[in-house]
Amino acid sequence: MDPLEAQRLRGRRWGRIIWLALIVWQTVWLLALPEPLGKRSLGWTLATVLPLLLPLRSLLRLEARGMIWGGYLALFAAMFGFMEAWAAPAQRPAAVLQLLLCLAFLYALFVGTRKPRRQRPDRN
Repeated sequence: MDPLEAQRLRGRRWGRIIWLALIVWQTVWLLALPEPLGKRSLGWTLATVLPLLLPLRSLLRLEARGMIWGGYLALFAAMFGFMEAWAAPAQRPAAVLQLLLCLAFLYALFVGTRKPRRQRPDRN
């Protein structure tokens, strides 16, 4: 296995771990944490966790397509975390943790889906 392929595989593995952590954290934050740290709302939990389950099968198989779809959903989760960090000071630590998980997943997406550099043709 060439070094770039090994790096991509490592990025996808980290992406899978971070994605599972994001699902668990979203559930704990919105369903289990007491007020004012959490919302304790089944509706919010379902509305935010169910979309995160959509690319899970592909992510578990370490497919690049699942990573890309996860990246789109991670942007929405990051927007939700940013909005909560901005609007609800009591929930700021929980929201910042979600933002960090989203940013870590986006970095793993970058590493896990890199393409090899194109060879420039000689100009001779």
